[in-house]
Amino acid sequence: MQADDQTTGIDAVYAELERVSRRAVARARARSAPLSFVEHSLVTFIASHPGCRAIDIAADFSLNRSTVSRQLAGLVELGLVTTVGEEAPAGSAETRRGQVLALTPRGDELLARSVDANRAALAERLDSWRADEVEQLAASLHRLNTAFGDGAPGRQDAVPV
Repeated sequence: MQADDQTTGIDAVYAELERVSRRAVARARARSAPLSFVEHSLVTFIASHPGCRAIDIAADFSLNRSTVSRQLAGLVELGLVTTVGEEAPAGSAETRRGQVLALTPRGDELLARSVDANRAALAERLDSWRADEVEQLAASLHRLNTAFGDGAPGRQDAVPV
């Protein structure tokens, strides 16, 4: 593939991913989905990473810890997330890592509802696709997502949002 063709292809992929994301967020708002995109992302991470802390989320999402802390405070206030155990004493190395996060029963419930709503919307849109096309899409998205993993060229950690 020549450089111009590759740039055009990358531009097209970027535009399509942006459209999918924007439409998913708009659909969630229009359907009064139980969780916003950001809330869903944070709650999903906590559910799938037992014992995680805000610093773990910040590292995985490449966000500043303060950004994550503000978002988590909102989830705690909504009763979706709780901290487990006591915070370490001031000045200890453990203090810098923060508190262990867990979902509340309400958080589990809203995550399940949000996943169901999003999966149903995706299934509806892929209904006319053949099974092998869906598998190819999943494989391609997995490959792309893996390329964005730790150590990938161009990754910028702790980007303020």
